[in-house]
Amino acid sequence: MQIGEFRKTRDGYEGSIRSLTIDAEVCLVPAQFSKAENAPEWRLLRGDCDTGVEIGAGWNHTGERAGAYIAVQFDDPQFAEPVRANLLRASQRGDEHMLLWSRPSARDRP
Repeated sequence: MQIGEFRKTRDGYEGSIRSLTIDAEVCLVPAQFSKAENAPEWRLLRGDCDTGVEIGAGWNHTGERAGAYIAVQFDDPQFAEPVRANLLRASQRGDEHMLLWSRPSARDRP
């Protein structure tokens, strides 16, 4: 299910996340470099790309069929658990991307 639309910018991505309970303008901006294992490469901010509130993070991945994508995770105290979704290129036009979510199967849950 598509829950977001993003546009590639010079430094990252700008867009929105929309669902029955979420209506947020957000930005993905590069995270500060860290040597820590599994440190995120991206910060997900709600609101302005320079001063927004950090609500999540992203990690670069490459899939066999999807190619390069960003695995995004964001959370809120009202959520039962974090939302995990993937930011993929929407078309061959280059700067349009979509955030896709699917409900985790029972075997994927802890």
